[in-house]
Amino acid sequence: MTSKEFLTTGEAARLVNISRSTISRNFDKGIFQGKKNPITGERMISRESLINFMKQFNLPVDNLSLEKKRILVGTSDDHLFSQLQRVLSEDGRVELERAGFGGDVLISCSKTLPSLLILDEELADIPCMEIIRSLRRMTTDQQDLKILCSAKSRNSRRCLEWGVDEVLPKESSDLEEWGKMIYTFLNIPRELPEEETNYKHQRRWPRMNIHLPLKIGIYSVRTPYRRDTGQATMENISIGGAFLSDIALEGGKIPCEPFRVLLESDQEPLKDWKAHGKVIRLQSNGTVTAGIQFTRVPKASMKMIEDLAQ
Repeated sequence: MTSKEFLTTGEAARLVNISRSTISRNFDKGIFQGKKNPITGERMISRESLINFMKQFNLPVDNLSLEKKRILVGTSDDHLFSQLQRVLSEDGRVELERAGFGGDVLISCSKTLPSLLILDEELADIPCMEIIRSLRRMTTDQQDLKILCSAKSRNSRRCLEWGVDEVLPKESSDLEEWGKMIYTFLNIPRELPEEETNYKHQRRWPRMNIHLPLKIGIYSVRTPYRRDTGQATMENISIGGAFLSDIALEGGKIPCEPFRVLLESDQEPLKDWKAHGKVIRLQSNGTVTAGIQFTRVPKASMKMIEDLAQ
């Protein structure tokens, strides 16, 4: 998705962590530039003026480059929508919207295409088949619209004949499979927070000196997809952790809330290696150093560490 030139007051408020009314007042005072809908009076904030404001007050502008994927769900079924919320609610990259009627779906899509449309086959007002065929006929641009249909398994074939891309079986309670399908059609990696593994005692395993440059990403546990990137040098490594020196972050700040560190190497002997960890010791004496205890290590990356230890 391309970056939007204008943002709503709600979007701007979330980015700078102030109220919508404060955004509106600052717009009226000329602090924010943009445009105003002559009919509804809705204020739209220009991206450029918001960036200038954030830079003036040393607020991180990285979030402005994170364009959310918008999923429109056409359903009056509270249970279905609740299940989709369970799959997607922890992902800050995804925005879930709901339309209770088929007519609302058509109106919404005619204004702005969602990244993904999920339709309930049992909409109350317009048959699902008619909605899908109408969307496919609208314009050539509609051909890029990805549509999933929540339907009973016995109806899967006819849904595909109507023109949907895939079917979410209503009888299935496997939310993991739902998630895989949805993220495939959104075309973004599914990096959901996984259960952390306790490597506490394994940090005491024999350490191997390595002196290897790393790319690092610092992220809040609350918002794991927004990362402050930087570089560091891995001085040594063990099965349970690593020691880093010369840590330098582009943003220059460490979060004041629980956070984790993503470590990545693209050089031998740890080529294409990565691991997540938490800082258990942080020191600054000319340069910043840290002791890292691993929390998540992919199997392939753990195998590389084990090979080093042999």
